Parts: sequence; C-alpha cells; structure tokens
Amino acid sequence: MLAIAVVSFCAVGCGGDEPKPRNSSAKAIADKKRRVNERRDAEAELEARKREMRRRLKEPDLVPPNHIPSPRESRTFADLLEEPAEGEGAADEAAEKPLDDAAIAAAGLRKLTSKHLTLITDLPSSPAVDELPQVFDLAVPQWIDYLKLDRTKIDDWNLRAVLMKDKEQFKAAGLLPSGLPEFLHGFARAGMVWLHDQPTDYYRRHLLLHEGTHAAMYTALGRAGPPWYSEGMAEYLATHRWADGKLTLRHFPRDREETPGLGRIKIAREEFAAGNATPLALVLAYDSLAHRQNEPYAWSWAAVTFLDSHPRYRERFGKLLAHVEQDDASFNVALRGLYEADLAAMQEEWQVFVASLEHGYDFEKTAVDFTPGEDLASGAATITVAADRGWQNSGIRLTAGTTYNVAATGKYQVADQPRVWWSEPGGVSIRYYQGRPLGVLLAAVRPDGDGVGELDGGQPSALLQPTTVGLGTEVSPGQSGTIFFKINDSAGELGDNWGNLMVEVRAKS
Repeated sequence: MLAIAVVSFCAVGCGGDEPKPRNSSAKAIADKKRRVNERRDAEAELEARKREMRRRLKEPDLVPPNHIPSPRESRTFADLLEEPAEGEGAADEAAEKPLDDAAIAAAGLRKLTSKHLTLITDLPSSPAVDELPQVFDLAVPQWIDYLKLDRTKIDDWNLRAVLMKDKEQFKAAGLLPSGLPEFLHGFARAGMVWLHDQPTDYYRRHLLLHEGTHAAMYTALGRAGPPWYSEGMAEYLATHRWADGKLTLRHFPRDREETPGLGRIKIAREEFAAGNATPLALVLAYDSLAHRQNEPYAWSWAAVTFLDSHPRYRERFGKLLAHVEQDDASFNVALRGLYEADLAAMQEEWQVFVASLEHGYDFEKTAVDFTPGEDLASGAATITVAADRGWQNSGIRLTAGTTYNVAATGKYQVADQPRVWWSEPGGVSIRYYQGRPLGVLLAAVRPDGDGVGELDGGQPSALLQPTTVGLGTEVSPGQSGTIFFKINDSAGELGDNWGNLMVEVRAKS
C-alpha cells in the first residue's frame, strides 16, 4: 500500500546539509557517536520501508484508489491536539504560556519583535540575525497569497520563535520544556517554533521560513497534508532570495552561491549518480518517520517544485490545497483524480527531471511532448530542432528492425559568455557536459506505449539513454517508437542558447 501517515511536525527536525562546527570535548565525541548510530539505524529503517513499498507497488499508479486508512492515518489535526503525541503537549503548553521577560533577560537572551514574529535568541546582534523578524513579516503575505489562507486567521498572527545556540540558556528561561522531542534542526507547532542555529545566514533564514510555513498552515488550515506535501511545501516556500530588503519565496536557485548550506539539488544529483534516485511514487508514499534524514527533504522539495513548476501540472497542483484539511487517504484520492490522465507521462518526466536537475533548471524549455509519432510516409522527413530546448518530439515513428540514416546540419549558439560560442551538430569539444561534447546532437527512440515500466522505477525512460548523433549516424531501434532529439546542454543553461539545426531521418533502402 501507499499509506501516508498524518502530519509529522518535523519531530526530529527539518534538515539541512551542513555539519555543526566540531567540538573536541568528550561529551561532543560521545554525542557524535550516538548520532552516527542513530543515523545508521534510521537509514536501515528507511531502506526497509522502501523495500516494503516497492514490494507492494504492483500497479503503475501514483496512489491507491481505495486505500482504507488505519485509525492513526485517519486522525484529524483536532484529534492530534486532543491526544498529543509524546512531546507535542509540552510544545503546545510552551507556545501558550505567557513570556516571562524577566526570566528571558536573566538567562542572557534577547527578544526581537515584529508584527508577525517574536524571536528569542542567544545569538549576538548582527544584521543577519536582527533582520529575521523583517524577513518573516515579508513572508506572511506571500504565504497568504500562495496557500490561499484565511486572512482573518493570519493578519494578527504572531509566531513565537526560539533560535538557539546554547540550549541550556533556554531551559533556564522555561522556553525549552523537558517534554519537547529531540530534533536535529527545527520543530514546529501552530504557535511556536524551535530552531537550532545554522552555519550560514542563508540556511538560518531558510529554516525559520520552513518552520514558519508549517506553523502558518497549522494555524490557518488545521493540517499541512501528507509528509511529502507538508515537508515539500515547507522546503519549496522556504527556498528564497533575499536581496536589497526584498524577499522572494519559491525561488529556484540559479547557482549554489545563492543558497549556501541548503544543498537540495546537490543531494538529488548525488543520489541519482549513485543509482539511488527515489521514484515519484515512493516520495508520495513517505510516512511520518521518513524525514529523519536529509535525503527525503530533498526529494520532497523536488516533487513539490516539479509539480508546481511544470507547465502541464502546475494548475492542478494548486487545486490540492482544497484537500489539505482532509485525511491523508482522501488527499491521495484527490491527487490521483487530478492527474489520472497523465500518470504515465508524469512518471517519465520525473525521471527526466531528476536526471537533468541543475541550478537554474528551466521547466518551460524542458517540458516533454509525448504525443506518438507517425510512420514516415515517403521514407524520409526533415525536422527542425531548437538549440534552446530539452527533448523535442520529432513526430516521426521508427519501426523496429529497420535501419535509418540520421543526418544533421546547422550552426547555433550554445553560450554567450565570455563570448558567443557557436556549435555545429558535432558539438564543441573544448567543453563537455555529462561525458559528451557540449552542443552535440543527441537522439532517443521512445518505445510505443507509456515509455516506462513499473512505477517504482523498474525501467528507465529511453530519454535517459540517448544515442550520440553528431553530424550523422545510423539508428536501428529494437522497439518501434517515436524518435526525440536535443542538443547536449545543461537544463539550467538553455537561456543563452539560440538557433536551430535541421535533421533528416531517412529509412535505409
């Protein structure tokens, strides 16, 4: 089954990808060994759950049509508040307890306030810390607009946030109750969030916005959806650009320098390179324990980013907000209904997206048209391939057992810095991308049908295994299907490309 449990509340903390500064004390060494053992156990547990999910994924569907939730899965947010899990009751009590300014000052803590945030921290004054309430206030209207929140529940909302470097000071001030669960980076409730300080200014802001997204959704909507959606939305909305006093949420990073310490793209790329890319179905099946590691945060972010940014899927993705207050099983049924006609295409495009994920990824230029091609009517056809797009459907269907000559001509731009770089179909040999010359023409024959096998990633898309065409080659497909073309370039660097090339496909007599 693809059962997805209730809201996880970041019980072990929303994850970053950078280690804490080293401490050579005996206690620090012991703590490190404990964390290593806990991580090893969590990794083993996650792998076991993945194996079980793969075993049960028999049909190529994103979500089961008639999954009956267990009693725990069907509990509502109100049920959780009435029967709080271990530590959540203590968190709620801390959020509702009036602040003791004298105790805060006596503990050596600072309090920073704005319309929507009361921040208590032991960090010394600095621009990056002192501007956090301003950043938070600028995020609230964007959350309201994107999440379609009830303004009457948010306009006067003020979240209490604890930003800690030394936990002991906060315990002394009564701001870190003993019943609070252990968490790696952050923990959120509707009225209060707890944050460990982070190595970079960017990731400190990101973590505050991540937990703030959770808190805003809990406050205005009552729930935040299944784990992949809850954590993915928090990651997506927290990935931001902050410059010249302006905040932009849902920012897709153009380079790694924009988001130091985040590393979501890096994690996904490394997982793909190691053969461990997570199929979309398994991301959507994350349970409430999955986010004990950083990798599920990266895949949840990737799933939400993919569905909300892709030109064919984004409008329907927005409609899921209407179902976020339902239990997870009902949410899954709604998801299935919205994407029923595109499940196969979505699976395959997820593979293409993950395989080519880069900073600056261009969703518009990489969207793939999977319309089946037609047989060559006269034995030959010539098509135009754009240099500034990803995989392009030729509209030509090749027949298994037939050999075809593919020849290409043209001159096109593949970069404009530090000067214009021109390429022909043979590519630019002074620079390589993914093991092939930049700009070289690639082809792939996508078999008739859905193109991929089992949903859990059993069969890779043909677009992940291209053939180098260059100026010309012969293609003899093992299966009949439509031939696709693109030039070899990063999906994040298509914006500076220009021009076309002509490709002739001719059946060999």
